[in-house]
Amino acid sequence: AQSRAMEDNLRRKNIPYRIYGGLSFYQRREVKDLLAYCRLSINPKDEEALRRAINYPKRGIGDSTIEKITIKANQESRSMWEILENIDFFPDLGINRGAVNKLKDFVTKINSFRIMAEKQDAFDVVSHIAKTSGLMRSLGEDKSPEGVSRVENIEELLNSVKDFSEGEKEVEDGSPLMENFMKDIALLTDRDKDDPKDTNKVSLMTIH
Repeated sequence: AQSRAMEDNLRRKNIPYRIYGGLSFYQRREVKDLLAYCRLSINPKDEEALRRAINYPKRGIGDSTIEKITIKANQESRSMWEILENIDFFPDLGINRGAVNKLKDFVTKINSFRIMAEKQDAFDVVSHIAKTSGLMRSLGEDKSPEGVSRVENIEELLNSVKDFSEGEKEVEDGSPLMENFMKDIALLTDRDKDDPKDTNKVSLMTIH
């Protein structure tokens, strides 16, 4: 988790780096999971984020259900989110009532995040999402060293949001803070696409 602060500052100063023996902070699974929810709070039609978040943590929405929604969206030339929001109008989906109710609960949850994201501080929104989505609870159930590390990564992501929010308040341009945070993250993670063959980089690694 400690790599986040170093990575953020190296990226902002346009100093290329490479991590040995691990993943870049923003490429870690649990970080991408929480950021998927954050992306949906800005744009629920983000299908990559939707597929990542819809059944994580597990909420009983299986692959077959997601496939039926995908097919219907293609047939109707609409987004998956539009199908989910209007699921009662598509009885031919072949999804049982229990799964439909779970999908409705998911839509309600994302809509509540959207409302928060438009009005509240980014740190408050992401903290709320981490707890209300069940992500923190799910990660906390794993008491292994890897599980503890994943929780620490989420806590460090929250530190990142807090740092951003405190700085943003000083230069606020009227845009929703959550939207600005996600733009900042997008700029940072775009740099993960640098040429891996370029060896002129700072090396980051753990030492034991």
